[in-house]
Amino acid sequence: MKNSFHVEVKDLSQQIGIRGIVRNGVVVRQSDEPLPEGSHVEIRLQPGEMPSALRTEIEAWDKASDDSWSWIEKLELDEK
Repeated sequence: MKNSFHVEVKDLSQQIGIRGIVRNGVVVRQSDEPLPEGSHVEIRLQPGEMPSALRTEIEAWDKASDDSWSWIEKLELDEK
């Protein structure tokens, strides 16, 4: 499965974006832009490229009725 991603490099003096693709679970940059050593990075999946199974699960939870949420909350309280 291929997923597109965007990496933001955050530093006190800069914030840059680098695009890439996930291949076999490894982030592969699409540019030769060097990443500054020791920088903290944040990887965000682009919304339109969310894996279909995850999208389906999220849509199912969004459709859950208030009654379903109440039932889930009751079960969680009963387990405690």
